[in-house]
Order: sequence, then C-alpha cells, then structure tokens
Amino acid sequence: MISINSSEEKPLLYGEQNAENVDSEQQPYVVHYPHHGYRSYKWRWFVLATLSVANTSNGMIWISMSTVSNYAADYYEVSLSAINWLSVVFFILTIILGLPAIYILNIYGLKVSLLLATWLNALGQLVRVLSQFDTTWGFTMVMVGQSLAACAQPFLIFMPVQVAEEWFPDGQRTTATTVASTGISVGILLASSICPVLVSHHSQIPLLNEVIMVPAAVAVLMATFGIRSDCPPTPPSSSAAAESANVQPFMQGIKEVMHNRCYVLLVLSAGAGYAIFTALLTLLIQILCPMGYTDTFAGWCTSSMIVSGVVGCFIIGILVDKTKLYSEVMKFAYGLSVVSLCVFSVYCLQPHQEIIIAIASCLFGMFSLPVYPIVQEMAVEIGFPVKEAISAGILNISGCIQSAMLVLLLPLLSQPLSAGKMAHETCTTIGQKGHIVPVDQTVTVMVLSTFATIVVVITILCLHPRYHRLEMEEDINSHICQEN
Repeated sequence: MISINSSEEKPLLYGEQNAENVDSEQQPYVVHYPHHGYRSYKWRWFVLATLSVANTSNGMIWISMSTVSNYAADYYEVSLSAINWLSVVFFILTIILGLPAIYILNIYGLKVSLLLATWLNALGQLVRVLSQFDTTWGFTMVMVGQSLAACAQPFLIFMPVQVAEEWFPDGQRTTATTVASTGISVGILLASSICPVLVSHHSQIPLLNEVIMVPAAVAVLMATFGIRSDCPPTPPSSSAAAESANVQPFMQGIKEVMHNRCYVLLVLSAGAGYAIFTALLTLLIQILCPMGYTDTFAGWCTSSMIVSGVVGCFIIGILVDKTKLYSEVMKFAYGLSVVSLCVFSVYCLQPHQEIIIAIASCLFGMFSLPVYPIVQEMAVEIGFPVKEAISAGILNISGCIQSAMLVLLLPLLSQPLSAGKMAHETCTTIGQKGHIVPVDQTVTVMVLSTFATIVVVITILCLHPRYHRLEMEEDINSHICQEN
C-alpha cells in the first residue's frame, strides 16, 4: 500500500506506518510528492564517468596479473597458485569489508566513499609499481598493493545503483547502472588485451604495472576535483525523493531484505552467476594452455567475451529501461550464457578448436555480462524501501564469497597432464624457473559448467520477484494523473 502526500505539510517518513489503514501483508510507503517536481542535472554524467573510470582502473588492477600469470610467476619467482591469490584477495577483502563499506556509503554518502575508494585504488597500484625496485620483497609488495586496491572494490561495486537512484531519472536508471557496473568489465577487457601484448617476457612485468598506474591516477583526479556533493539539490525521481526522508536504521534494512525469500534466492543465484564469470576469467589461461592454446589467444578470448558483453549490456540495459521486464530478460540471458558455457567446456578440452572456442566465449560474454547490472536493479526493486547500497551490496558480497570459493577450489580438481598432452602444452614459458606445472583441467571445467546449469534451472523455475519501487512510482504517477 502506498500513500501519497501532496500537501505542503511535513511529509511522513519513508516506510512510516499508519496503524489504522495498513494491510499487514503489504509493505506501506508514505511518500511526499513535491509540487515543484523533479529535475535531472547534466553533472550526473560526470559523476557517472568518474565512477566508471574508477571501476575500469580497479578491474585492470584486479585481473592484470592473471592475464599473464605464467610470466608473473616467473618474474616474482612464485607458483601459479600464488598468482591466483592476487585475484582471490579482491574477493576476500570485499567479503570482509562489505558491510563496513555499505555502512559508510549510507552514513557518509557518495562523495566521501568515492574519494576513499579512488585513493585506495591509486595507492595500491603505486605500491605495485614500486615492487620492481625490491627483488627480495617484490611479490610481498605486489600483494600489499593488490590488497589496498581490493579494499576499494566494495565501495566501487556497491555505488552504481546508488548513483543511478540519486542522480538519474527512472527511465535512465538501468542504463546508468549498466555504464558504471561495466567499468570493471572494461578494465578486464583492457587488461586482457594490453597485458599479453606488453608482456612477452617476464622482465616486462614492471612495464605492465606502470601502464596500469595511468587510469588509477586519472580516477583520483576526477574524484578529488570533480565530485562536489553526494546527490543533486533536487531529486530526479519520486523514489529518490522518498529515499531522502528514509531514516531506516542500518541493521533494520539488512534484516528486512534477508527475511525476503525472493531476495535471498536472487542473492544466491546472481552471486553464483558472478562467481562463474569471474572464475572463468581468472582461470582461463590455465584452462587453455594445457591444450596448446597461447596466452595471446586466451587474451583475445577474454577480450571478445568482454566486448560482446559490453555491447549486450547496453542493448539489454536500454531494453529493460523501456520495458521494465527485469526477470524475463535476466532469465533469458542467464540461460543462454550457460548454454554457451557448456559449448565452451566441451571444445576447450580439445586442441585446435580456436574458432568454436572464440565464438562460444563471445556468446558467453554477450549473455552473461548483462545479467550483472540487471540483477542489481532487481535487488533494489525487490528490497525497496531498503537503501540500494544494502540491497545491492549484499548481492555483491554473495558473488565475492562464491567467487573466492570457486577460484580456490576448482584448481584442486586438476589432474596430472598426460605425456601426449605435455608435448603440446604452452603453460611453461621460455626461460621459466620451474614454478609452473601444467595440469589437466577437464574435471575443473566440467564441474563449473554443471554448477552453472543447476543454478540457472533453479533460477528460471523458482524466482518470481515483485517490484516494490516500480509499484510505488506507478501509484504516484496515477495519483498525479488524477489530480490533473
């Protein structure tokens, strides 16, 4: 039930109940409608651009060493498992810092959170650059720098829905979330495309770190000198206006969404999808190189995955903004992404299948990547009136927990590589120091595709969401039409 207050009297607080007229099975929202209406500011595009650049930089830092994992292992004289930890630390710190990041976003707002995130991100990359000057503690310094950048990630991945809600009108929210969220994917794309080209020998790892420092510095400058406030003077939509009056306690919001069964199912299924995507990106070279595929080919597979995914994100984002068919579009894309993954799983275990593997990678990216911004908007819709940082933040934490589990556990399923395949493997590098042991990833790939299939079937059959935010806005629009 939604009540609209269009008088000049003090509005009731968002979520405040009227005991005499409330249906106990419905969640009441009492919203004040301002006579002067809503307004969108051009400056919203700079705010969105700043967050996108920060996410792009963070994505590059996150995945860069994984794209040249064999050379990185040689340069720092560590194992491939140690290089995998450079990615896993992002998941672990997002899990640990997830709730504190949500709290800071809620209490201190967008400006403070974005400044903190961009400075942590840039400082972390600076430490990585400095690691080249200390051969004894080089890998330790890289891990410290990676950890600092990882501390920025929970802020950056929780912000897109908050920026979309507070700065953009309802017809642009999904598109804004898509642009900000795909910043990390663009960073992964750039790292996957640039790093294998920059690094053809382990001695070129310092050059990689110096190049990745550039976008981190740009993000800091944009945030420090360009972000003026947490939100615009006039809200862009009725839900943003209602949220400005929301004084819901932090823990109450968490309890409210965690008691919503549909939300919990979305958190688990969307988190699994995020984990499947990131696990495949992290382990892609290690999956392909035992079959004789090169780092360059693996990099191009990742690039095609991201490019097609970004294109799919914008197409599907605009479609969802126009139709509001969140669940239907998400299930369709999720299902086709798993079909593509199964095709990839079959052919990546065979040599000389470059064309089919590249096509499957492209289709997997096209359908899997758009799911991410859609489910974030769905989380906000289902969890409304809980603050978007909470509803989207918990979903992202779930994704990081499951990602860490997959990236750590899947390599344990690998088997010794047969003598026949050992003659064709490309995992070891020229002049490598014995830290890399090629392994057969057949069981790893089959388990990943089976897990993805089970998750998507459960999601399609059991997820039937209700969009509380849309219901409120439709009631407000209906009320306005009746007044006019």
